[in-house]
Amino acid sequence: MRPMPIIRSRTGCFTCRRRKKKCNEEKPVCSGCKRNKLDCNWPPDVSASSNNPQPQKRAGAGAVAVAASASGGVTKPQSSRPSSTSLVATAPHTGLKRQQQQYRDDEKRQHTGRPDTDLPDAQPSIVVVSGQPRTAPSPLDMAGDDSSTPGPASEDTDMAEADEQSIVPSPSPSSSHSSAGSADSLSAAPPVFDYDQDALDALALTVAPPPLSDAERSPFLSSSGVTAPMSLMPEHSHQSYELLSYYLSRTANSMGNGSTDVNPFIAKLIPLGFSNPLVLQLLLAQSAAHRQAADVVAPHPSNQVAQRYYTDSLRMFRNVVDEYVSGKDENTLVLTVGSLILCLTEVARGDIHGTVFDHLTASKSLLTMLLTRPKSEQFDDLPDFLVEYYMHISASSMISIDPHYNYQPLLSPDIEQLARGLVERKYVGQLCGCWLELLVIIPQVFHLGQSMMATVDGQPVPPSPDNIVTFGLLQAQAMAFFPDASVTPYARLAGLVFKQAVLLYLWTILGTPHQQSENTSHKAIMDAAVSDAVTLMSQLPATVRVNTSLCWPLAVIGCCTADPEIQQILRMRLQTMVDTIGLGNMRETLVLLEHVWRQPLDEISPWTLCKAMRDHQIWISFA
Repeated sequence: MRPMPIIRSRTGCFTCRRRKKKCNEEKPVCSGCKRNKLDCNWPPDVSASSNNPQPQKRAGAGAVAVAASASGGVTKPQSSRPSSTSLVATAPHTGLKRQQQQYRDDEKRQHTGRPDTDLPDAQPSIVVVSGQPRTAPSPLDMAGDDSSTPGPASEDTDMAEADEQSIVPSPSPSSSHSSAGSADSLSAAPPVFDYDQDALDALALTVAPPPLSDAERSPFLSSSGVTAPMSLMPEHSHQSYELLSYYLSRTANSMGNGSTDVNPFIAKLIPLGFSNPLVLQLLLAQSAAHRQAADVVAPHPSNQVAQRYYTDSLRMFRNVVDEYVSGKDENTLVLTVGSLILCLTEVARGDIHGTVFDHLTASKSLLTMLLTRPKSEQFDDLPDFLVEYYMHISASSMISIDPHYNYQPLLSPDIEQLARGLVERKYVGQLCGCWLELLVIIPQVFHLGQSMMATVDGQPVPPSPDNIVTFGLLQAQAMAFFPDASVTPYARLAGLVFKQAVLLYLWTILGTPHQQSENTSHKAIMDAAVSDAVTLMSQLPATVRVNTSLCWPLAVIGCCTADPEIQQILRMRLQTMVDTIGLGNMRETLVLLEHVWRQPLDEISPWTLCKAMRDHQIWISFA
């Protein structure tokens, strides 16, 4: 026979009830007070109330919750599993099982003689009380709650001190147990949450979510049709709640490639968004653009929402730019972050008009100014993420620029210097993965190509000795690259695919395989690089998140092969990326490659990709 577990007491001593702890109702001193050396105070009518099966009503916050529930202001999710789009990070199912087993083992040591009772899985739920402020316990607080896992005496004392300082009102008895539950069942009190920093930080541990149903995409709408208010977004509509939910569950994971445990698109940008209305509006616009691009097959019924949020975000951005130009330079950080967000918003939209390059040019000036400020004025380690952000977009966009055009360099010396510092630290990021070193090489390859492809009076200029030396150095650097052993296997494979693409980008300065005879060394090494890249991709599923960073290498490889089988491999991978990740530039990359593959072979090269863009009016970034 298994002993009966202790349920959080409704009629125990005042001390346990005030501390919201279990009480075994042992008199004159219960085990909890004895263990923690506390005064054990009892109500005078405890014997009578302990025999009463009906929970007594209590005034205060609990009564408010009951009243709100009666009026339809309190709702519970219909599904028993936590929604992947929820703003609250719930405990994993396996963690609950482990906590419950510890609970049972502890109770066996304290009580005997009760009938064996099955314990249902405690499922955390969200209760939204209309008009009431809400607070969210951190994951540490939830894990240490005595209602599920009693700990040793020292830990219990620490939790007692935390409970004394807590401002969260104790839940009423009626809300602490399920209405259908009996005294033999263990039910988790539904916590009342506020979407504060702890919850947002917990959300930074990202897991690729399953496909969302319509109900899951609207977690902020109660079953009674009442929009659930969020204290951090009091001026935003229900559509904003939906877009923020979509951002947290889909867009942030589509932007980041999963190379690290913490996703800075949530851990860095969401707190900044809640502190600045412009950043929040830009994130919502990015979410709307991604949702629209991902729902091309089955369009969302309100696609005009994406255009409205995009237009509003641009208007707000222009207003802040006007303030900045007029001398309000405290907005430098916000404008820098905002311009970078706009770059990836254009990527999510699949913009084909080159708008991303306007935002990228602004980002270069703003980021350079921000990085040259004193360290004390910078926002912890956010500059590292901003440098990675800029390097990823700029390096992936240079291939779209005509090398014969004297274009303003996209990379400033200050940004390049900081990027090299990150390389020395073996920086791994959600945008650059483990291949930041290769992203630093790409601009140098581009500038070398500009120099070696220059013409005088329409005639090509022979390469200078400096060009030849630079070519050799860049080739040596690229060939020496190998991902760090500490990164994930998928990130390592993606880094090696990037390596082959960088080598192809460098070697095609001298010509493409289609322009060489069958027995040249140049053609042989390029064919080998394409073959190696295809072999690596065969080990990398097209559905994993790291593919979000592979548009650039896929475009380069696609311009270096005339093999229909390899072209089909690239075609299928890009189509799978469109279906699973849903960024608009992935679709446009596939469209562009289809145009390229229909061109004469001697016109196909990564260095002539800009010509294909111009001919077909598709000017995109491969970020």
